[in-house]
Amino acid sequence: MSREIVFGQIVKPHGIKGAVKVKSYAESPESFLQAKRIRILRDGQKDGDSDESPMESTFTVLNAGGMGQKVILKLQGLDSRDDAEALVGSIITVRREDLPETDEDEYYWDDLIGMEVYDVSGKYLGIIKKILETGSNDVYIVGVEGNEDTNEILVPGTRDAVREVNVPEKRMIIEPEFGPVFNAED
Repeated sequence: MSREIVFGQIVKPHGIKGAVKVKSYAESPESFLQAKRIRILRDGQKDGDSDESPMESTFTVLNAGGMGQKVILKLQGLDSRDDAEALVGSIITVRREDLPETDEDEYYWDDLIGMEVYDVSGKYLGIIKKILETGSNDVYIVGVEGNEDTNEILVPGTRDAVREVNVPEKRMIIEPEFGPVFNAED
């Protein structure tokens, strides 16, 4: 079964020619253009969230612009404000196989979240729960179980700190000395 990645949610129409304004979870507007096609799940339904089949449509992205979390999309087949209005609240997803391959040492966040993290000595540290975008580099928030002193550590997503990433095995090896790896509560 194909994996779906949530890319955003349509928040309102934009203009009168069928464009939509999206709250984006993707890295940039170009991410929407790089996907071969997007799926729109109406009424915020997503596969597995409901026993009912979601009302879904597949679109090709003709144009994408904006900044950060505010993206304007022009989709093939949406030609009026009414078309766009009908999709407000809908979730936008992309099938993993519709995304371009990443370069070496480049990963989709979806591939990293849930990954087991070990230090270079082989000590298990936890699982990546979230990723923060800081501007200079991403920071991985690793949930630590069974440690009373800390429940999260932060790992900078730098070449010095991250020694190895194995996506198929969902495993990351880090070098704590290049951290700083520290308690998120400090």
